[in-house]
Amino acid sequence: MKNNEKIAIILDDYAQIISLLSRNAENLNKVSRFKNALEQLKLNQKKLTDLYAIITIDIAPIETVKLNLRKDLEGKTMQIIRIMQIFAYDKKKKNLQKQLECLTTEYVKNSSDLELIKIAKKIWTIANKNEGTPLSFSEKIKASLNPDSSLALIKFEEKYGLTPKMIKNIETAILKFIDSMHPYNSELKKKEKAFEKIKLIKKQNEKLLENNINRYILLFELENPKLYNEYHSIRENKSAKTTDEPVKEVKSKETTGQESDTQTIMAVEDNMKLIEPKSKPKVSNKAIPEEKDNL
Repeated sequence: MKNNEKIAIILDDYAQIISLLSRNAENLNKVSRFKNALEQLKLNQKKLTDLYAIITIDIAPIETVKLNLRKDLEGKTMQIIRIMQIFAYDKKKKNLQKQLECLTTEYVKNSSDLELIKIAKKIWTIANKNEGTPLSFSEKIKASLNPDSSLALIKFEEKYGLTPKMIKNIETAILKFIDSMHPYNSELKKKEKAFEKIKLIKKQNEKLLENNINRYILLFELENPKLYNEYHSIRENKSAKTTDEPVKEVKSKETTGQESDTQTIMAVEDNMKLIEPKSKPKVSNKAIPEEKDNL
């Protein structure tokens, strides 16, 4: 928001300069280069105004949707993580314990969006594998032909509280969260591009003012001292209010592709690059190993 305010001030200063020069256009137009410089300044101002409209678009509604779905995914993921941690400890599964030991509530909460998707997808896989729910279509057919195999699922549910519905819920939550990321990330990218263009045009304007209009205005120091003094007053006031470049405050986030079925979850990891934050423990291959079937 501070950058938006800073850019608004810059736009206002340029508007004051354009207004002042336009009011004195009859005299200024006698100098062709002055006229051309003013026309370029007007053109740039139009571009800046359009770009400013983009960076001030309110994306709070779609951000709220994304944040709510993220919170839902975090809750469903942690619920299964806790169950699997208890299961690993109870059954003395050392390898599984190592995979899950770093997955605390704080870690999951502080993970990036893509990290969260990766963690949730891994937990979904681990839960399915240990609970005994068939993953492939052929395995599901075999399970349907052999009803007795469902006894293992019932026993796991009774002892640890992990139900097939909970696993299905996390699957659905992952897909909904991914879907919410697309419009949000799209708007962030638009804002980021607009900021970059604003920085470029501002540099062009400052060069135009410094190398051209500042020099041409000298021609009117004696002929029109009021114009000369008012112009420099605006320039000095602008310099006092802001002297640095507008900083890019919007950072676009990575996006990930999706389809509408279970296979989407298994493919998400292939479409993203995980960046570990320095402030928290890394998820090593031991913590969350890659499956051999390129999940």
